[in-house]
Amino acid sequence: MLAVVSAACTPWAPLSSENPRVWWWQVADDGLKSELLLGTWVHSHEEDRGERQVYRRLDFEFPPSRGRMSFTLMKTGEASLDTPGPDDRSRAATGGWELTGSTLTIDAPGLTGRYQVVALSADRLVVIPQEEGGKDGR
Repeated sequence: MLAVVSAACTPWAPLSSENPRVWWWQVADDGLKSELLLGTWVHSHEEDRGERQVYRRLDFEFPPSRGRMSFTLMKTGEASLDTPGPDDRSRAATGGWELTGSTLTIDAPGLTGRYQVVALSADRLVVIPQEEGGKDGR
């Protein structure tokens, strides 16, 4: 199922009162409630179109690549980031994330920026960077 950010979706709702920075996605037409943003997302740069950046889950069958940027969004509001370094070894960083409306904000070295969530499903995330710093530098 693909949930597109539009008027068909209900407003974002806090996942818990203990941490209001953590949100879930709620689709109005079938009442589905999912924590779809949580977990690890890997940049599928082959699927990018224009400004739209496409991310897939770890189990997606990616074509060969010298390295891929990935990030993990946790329930605690923490974010971790893995990027390929200049020597092709992975470089890790940590930071935070929050969701306001359909804007995903990530604050982690190498991926600081605001992203408009265009499409979200269990295995695919499509975003458009909203300001400089939102590019992953591939």
